[in-house]
Amino acid sequence: MNNIRNKLIRIGNIIQKGWFNNRCKEVLKTPPIQPCKNGVLILSMLRHVDMLMYLIAIKSFYRYLGEGEIIILDDGTLTTSDMKILRYHVHPLQIVSIDEVKTNKCPKGGCWERLLLISDYVKDYYVIQLDADTVTSDDIPEVINCISDNTSFVLGTNEGQKIESMKDTCARVKHWPTNHVQVNAEKLFYKINDYNNKKYVRGSASFGGFSHNSFSRRDVEIFSRVMEKTIGSTWFNWGTEQLTSNYIISNSSPSCVLPYPKYADYYPPHDAPYEESCFLHFSGPNRFKKGLYFRKAKRAIRDINSI
Repeated sequence: MNNIRNKLIRIGNIIQKGWFNNRCKEVLKTPPIQPCKNGVLILSMLRHVDMLMYLIAIKSFYRYLGEGEIIILDDGTLTTSDMKILRYHVHPLQIVSIDEVKTNKCPKGGCWERLLLISDYVKDYYVIQLDADTVTSDDIPEVINCISDNTSFVLGTNEGQKIESMKDTCARVKHWPTNHVQVNAEKLFYKINDYNNKKYVRGSASFGGFSHNSFSRRDVEIFSRVMEKTIGSTWFNWGTEQLTSNYIISNSSPSCVLPYPKYADYYPPHDAPYEESCFLHFSGPNRFKKGLYFRKAKRAIRDINSI
């Protein structure tokens, strides 16, 4: 029964995404971005099926940020036609193949290549990680201030709106009834040396700011090895890159959580004024609920064309 239900959900998502892409293809007629070289880098991991979504995400974000160069991490599915569209519309500094990012000391897949690539670029840039399923619809002064002050930032969630000690996180999730790898890892933070002096936030890796020189690839690799020893082979499951990203940002100095729900993951039916949010991440299971993603995307395309 569950297999049939999951199959119907997948079919429904495919139909909804096709409808969305057909109604939002006008983004291909919007003016291209002219990147500004100023020490800021906007990095996104991209798949072929998310091309139109990404153009809406990067163009709506750039409209309000107004600065920075662009890097695209190809997950291996981008076509020659995709590359041509991207080079015209966003003028990326580089399109990096996922196979170019070596992950010998960390899990492979699950967006780990993205975090490792950020660790390589953060030596020279303030790096912003931007997911393709996001829309920026109003001014983002908090993000601009973080860049100006070289402060790392994380997108808060319903369960994570402040940076706290790992000890506090461990105590808070101790009795959560779930077997998700991220929660299981958080429950075992107490096994990490000096965990009482380490920080953490249950944020979303869909949008994050990594301040210049805030961490290194070695920092990621060391944390990954510690967590693998702590929770075993489940560390290679989906979700551990987000946990690591949250840890890295939380232990950057300074760092902050963007104000919620001004910046948020879209999780209906949570009682949040999402219509008023300036930045929203529309994750897969919730993306097309109540039509807000479509309305925000159409408005973004209209506003981009008005520039």
